[in-house]
Amino acid sequence: MSQHREHSPAHHSKIIRPHEADARLSEMGLSVAKVRTSVTTGDDARRRVSVKFYPRNFPGVTMWAETLASLRRELLKTRQGWRIGQTGNYETVYSAQRNLAFAVVAGDKYTGIEGSRDPRLTRRRGPKTKERIERNAAYEQLALKLDLPLLSEEIPADEACSTWFLVVYADEDYIRMEVSLPVDIRKDGLVGEWVERIIIDPVPSSGAVAPIEPDEDSDDDGEPLVTRTA
Repeated sequence: MSQHREHSPAHHSKIIRPHEADARLSEMGLSVAKVRTSVTTGDDARRRVSVKFYPRNFPGVTMWAETLASLRRELLKTRQGWRIGQTGNYETVYSAQRNLAFAVVAGDKYTGIEGSRDPRLTRRRGPKTKERIERNAAYEQLALKLDLPLLSEEIPADEACSTWFLVVYADEDYIRMEVSLPVDIRKDGLVGEWVERIIIDPVPSSGAVAPIEPDEDSDDDGEPLVTRTA
């Protein structure tokens, strides 16, 4: 499937294009099919509750929860050491053997494309996300064999790993997505830099959808994705 592309971002995130995505994800124990199945499952659940009887933000919360639950089911049924992570109420699926965790988050319109800039998350992040991203940056520096001390504090298994984000954006026609590794969070609480972005071909959306507005006063990391427009 072809992707809309604008001119390249100014900085140098490594971009894995859709035709390369499955090979890269397989190195992580994941696949394009598992990601797309999870996002489609979340969107189907969102559509079922996008009616007037539910609270306005419930469809977005439902999509986040069902996308994450589906991703967990897809990985746990492989019996390759994946576990559910919930330390500090930060919801992930993780593998201690692979030193990897995945969280589900909402991105802006630059998600899933090679745009004029990298995507940003649609909500200001709380302290647990900040801790995860700072740990990602430390691991990346260690991987480059810089002269840095090893991380010595005792931390739970679901935190002692790199945390990748399944970033999702939906419009009226398609849901775009990528699996990306954040390494910097800006002063305004938005992710400012990604070291690697694995772009995945979009899936059709189930109706007119729009990102939920960021909750700038919230420090919790529950991640509403989208809700039906009025």
